[in-house]
Parts: sequence; C-alpha cells; structure tokens
Amino acid sequence: MSEEVYVCEICGGTFVGKPVIVDLDGYKAMVCPSCARKLLRREKKETKVSIRETKAEAPLKREPPRKPPKGIPTPKRRKVEEIEYVEGYGGKIREARESLGLTIEQVAAALNIKASLLRNIEAEKVIPPYEVARSIEKLLEITIIQRNPERSASAVPETAPPVSIKSITLGEIVEVKKKRRKR
Repeated sequence: MSEEVYVCEICGGTFVGKPVIVDLDGYKAMVCPSCARKLLRREKKETKVSIRETKAEAPLKREPPRKPPKGIPTPKRRKVEEIEYVEGYGGKIREARESLGLTIEQVAAALNIKASLLRNIEAEKVIPPYEVARSIEKLLEITIIQRNPERSASAVPETAPPVSIKSITLGEIVEVKKKRRKR
C-alpha cells in the first residue's frame, strides 16, 4: 500500500503519512503533525481552533452543494489543467542531482520527503504528486512537468525559460500579521 504525499497548508512543507485536519474559524486545513502540535498548544490559550485526526478508512464527509436561489447565476467550474511528465523525468532528476554533487538523502531532506520516495521517483516506479514535482523543479532547476502537451509543442518554443511562481502559505501570512501587530 503506497502512502500519499501531502502539502501542509500552514508551513508549506510536504509530508508522507496521515494528515491532520484543523478547523481554523470554519476553514478546514490539512496540516502536518508538527504544525498540528503547535496549533494544539496554542488551542489551550485560545478557543476557535479545533483539531481532529483523519482516519484512513473513513474519508471526510462533505455536505452536498446547495443550490443558489433562483435568479442568481451559478459560477462556472474551471477546467482542471491536465499535466504530463516529460519522458525520462527520472533520469533528468538523477542527472541534475548528480551534477550538483548531491546525494538522494540530501535532496530528499531539502524537499521534506523520504529518500525512498525520491529513489522510486528517479527509477520512475512512482509518478510524483504535482506539489512534489514542482518542488523538485524549483530545487534542481529542471523541468519535468509538461502542461497541455498538445498545445505546448506549437505555442511555446523549447527555449522559453520556465516560469517560477512561489506560493504563500497560511503560516507565512500569520507571521506577516504578527509582525504588523508588533509595530
């Protein structure tokens, strides 16, 4: 049984294992056990934060979506962009890692994943989750994700530099707000 790789919505780190669901004023966030412990300590001081662990057998129950009242237009669902991995992505990862003189353990620690997962990704036994693939691309400065492969061949030349987008985590937002309050 393979375990899922998750991204913590507080610290932005990836982790393998059972996520912890945290209720932050009505927002259900999937967080790593480390952030959950920090929030649990904080919960004793404040109210409004409740934590519960998920069970592997029972997925989260979601309420069916409510229909809006008549006369209010329904928002259109955005089409999920399909991604594909470039051919030989495992070899590209291995070559980039070795050219930088890094071991599998060092790269796995930097990505916050297990070394065995990275070994399986390099051997192409495991297809990396999107978040892990993006982290690998950023760390090793390579491209292994191909978006809309049928359009990308004709629309974007191969010499175009990859676009780098850094996402902000909830933890970073909290830190910024704390700094502003101290001023």
